[in-house]
Amino acid sequence: MYTIVIGAGRYGTLVAQWLVSAGHEIAVIDQDVSACSEIDDLLGAVAVRGDGTFVDTLEEAGANRADLLIATTRSDDINLAICQLAKHNFGIEKTISVVNSTDNTDLFKLLGINTTVDISSIVLSRIQEGITSHGLIHLMPISDRDGTKLVCIKLPPGSSQESKQIKDLNIPSGSVISLVILRNGTVVLPKDDTLIGAGDQVIAVTNFQEEEATRVILTNETGE
Repeated sequence: MYTIVIGAGRYGTLVAQWLVSAGHEIAVIDQDVSACSEIDDLLGAVAVRGDGTFVDTLEEAGANRADLLIATTRSDDINLAICQLAKHNFGIEKTISVVNSTDNTDLFKLLGINTTVDISSIVLSRIQEGITSHGLIHLMPISDRDGTKLVCIKLPPGSSQESKQIKDLNIPSGSVISLVILRNGTVVLPKDDTLIGAGDQVIAVTNFQEEEATRVILTNETGE
């Protein structure tokens, strides 16, 4: 998959590193000379210096053949404009954007941005995780109609529970494990025989009714 990342700041660099480690081909667009130089030193010759809101810059980065564009700048206006250019000028089917202000989330969705990452909500979720001991973080809503959401469930690091294959866990029918992040940082697309255990993180799609049951099964703990 060929992905264009807009912004070589903290978020853009982390995303770019993950994509490269997963074997994807990438280009990173940024206007700052030093930021581009740092990206090239870190990941190879992947940086394109320029303004991501300019068609010429996107063309230079290979937007005509890109499968995915990820906008990570600190400006929602810029992120939205770039995603619109990607979709309507270059036919890039999938766009993902950081949303710096929660108030703009609905607008991004209304204008067809496939996935939004609400920074404020993520920060709140991390605070909630620190306050509670349940080990479940709400990542993003998927459907308001039936309460479907994306969650992250961390299996307690000190748990004595033995690693188990996913097929042996009695996961509720309304929940689906979509990704596993092993305790060593390895990202795994789950299969029936994937082993998960203490310290691993599970990304799952669930709903309001089955969220707690899913957490209890995975963590082998009960709520307060």
